[in-house]
Amino acid sequence: MSTMKQLERLKHIYGLLSYAPQTIDSLQSSLKSLGAEVSNRQLYRDLEDVGNYFLRDQERLELKSQEFNKKLYVINRHNGAGTINNYDIDTYFLNKLVIPLGISNGRKSSLDKFRDIFANHLNSSRVENNSNWDGSSMLNTHFNEIMFDDHFQEKFNQIIWSVSNHRSVDIISCIGDSVSMYRSMTFPFAFHPLKVLYHRGGFFIAGIIESSKRCLVLDLYQISAFKLSNQSFPFKKEMSILNRNLKDRFGVSQNINDDVYDITIEFASLTGEFVKAHIWHHSQMFELLSSGNLRMHLKCGINRELIGWIYMWMGHARIIQPQILKDYHMEQMNSIREVNQSDRLVYNDFRQPD
Repeated sequence: MSTMKQLERLKHIYGLLSYAPQTIDSLQSSLKSLGAEVSNRQLYRDLEDVGNYFLRDQERLELKSQEFNKKLYVINRHNGAGTINNYDIDTYFLNKLVIPLGISNGRKSSLDKFRDIFANHLNSSRVENNSNWDGSSMLNTHFNEIMFDDHFQEKFNQIIWSVSNHRSVDIISCIGDSVSMYRSMTFPFAFHPLKVLYHRGGFFIAGIIESSKRCLVLDLYQISAFKLSNQSFPFKKEMSILNRNLKDRFGVSQNINDDVYDITIEFASLTGEFVKAHIWHHSQMFELLSSGNLRMHLKCGINRELIGWIYMWMGHARIIQPQILKDYHMEQMNSIREVNQSDRLVYNDFRQPD
């Protein structure tokens, strides 16, 4: 039995209809999640009350018929907005689908504003045949994403400010090192943040170390202490340097040295087709062999991320060239074998650059 008062329930129903078209089933499901279970008969009466007492100027509650005589309730707004079609609705929900969970939760109030803007432009005459109007048929697994707390959100806001306003940041300390930072680097140091990167479920900040003018990518989650400053820096000049540096990386990890290699990796046929369908690096090219296998050609530096990525394909990939990459790969294979034969496990940063 619902303990929600009728007026509160009607307000929720109006709110749901304001954000997207609704069926009786979707309304009941949403109300149930709020602690209010109502019968179909009561819901029909509620919809009539919403139509009579809750609508604003230029709003009209309409009933549309979908397939199999399924009823769809929509609030039609005659506000002169551009028409929205079924493709636009799918596009909107696909964009919502790919937003990381840490962002959708931490910035819900901001995202709700965009939802309201979309709802205000929704043309009810064009949605009755759309199956994704509420997004319930889509799912993001959020695999490999980090759940960000309020502290991270505040840190993120400050870093975005420094990037947008081209202001230096003093990096005081980091906990962990997911990107293989320079071995010679000491804290604290002045950093010129130029880009926010989203990669493999995490956010990174890319920029220039002020003292050495070396390019650096930091895992935003692992920055434990920093201080904003009002000191500006020549961002246009440094951005071109950073862009060249990022082009030479496989992913975001620091390369082991400044060299760029012609890399060739052969994949078993089925694995190769899967790899070919994805974006890994701007230089990637594929060659079909007579055996049915595929060779992937890359032009980039060597880093920890590349080695780990090759391991991801297990026994379905082999390195053709260069020899240095084959040697590093074998070195890691031996390390894995030794670890699994030992009772000790310690962290060891593979080929951390100097």
